[in-house]
Amino acid sequence: MDIMKTKKNINPFNNSVESGLRILTILNEAFPKSFDLQNLVYLDYLTIHSADIDKTTQSLHPAVPYRSGEIMVRSSIIEKGLNLFITKNLIEKQYNFNGIEYKATENAMPFLESLEELYSIKLQEKANWAINKFSKHTKQELKNIMTPKLSEIDNEFNIEILQ
Repeated sequence: MDIMKTKKNINPFNNSVESGLRILTILNEAFPKSFDLQNLVYLDYLTIHSADIDKTTQSLHPAVPYRSGEIMVRSSIIEKGLNLFITKNLIEKQYNFNGIEYKATENAMPFLESLEELYSIKLQEKANWAINKFSKHTKQELKNIMTPKLSEIDNEFNIEILQ
C-alpha cells in the first residue's frame, strides 16, 4: 500500500484548528457576549486584517492580494472550527431569538492563557482590538463599514498589477 495515496491533504492554514483558535480567542475577549456565524466572520477578518480598516494598526496576517474574497469562503471554515472547539467544551452553541449564536465557555480563558507563542499573544491583542472597536455593531453596520474598504483593497492590488 502506497503511504502517499492514503495520506490526506492537510492544509496548515485556515484549517479547523487555526480558525477555531482565532474564533475562540475572539469569543473569549467578548465573554460573556455571544455572536452568530456572520458576525464571527466579520470579527475574524477584522482581527487578522485590522490594517485594512484602520491604517494606524498593523495586521496580524500579511496583506495578500484579493484577501477581501476571504469573507465569502470563511464561514464554512469557521463553522468547522467552532464545531471542533465545541467538542472540547471551549465554545458553546446557544439557540435564542436571534438564531444560533456562539460564546466562549469558562474553560476558554485558562486554555488560552496556557498558550505562550508569540502568535497567540498577538492574536489575543488583535481580538481585543476588534472586539473593543466593532463588537457593538450590527451585521449590517459591519458590512457597511467593511464593503468600501474591501473594494479599495482589491483596487489597490489591481493598480499595482498594471504598473
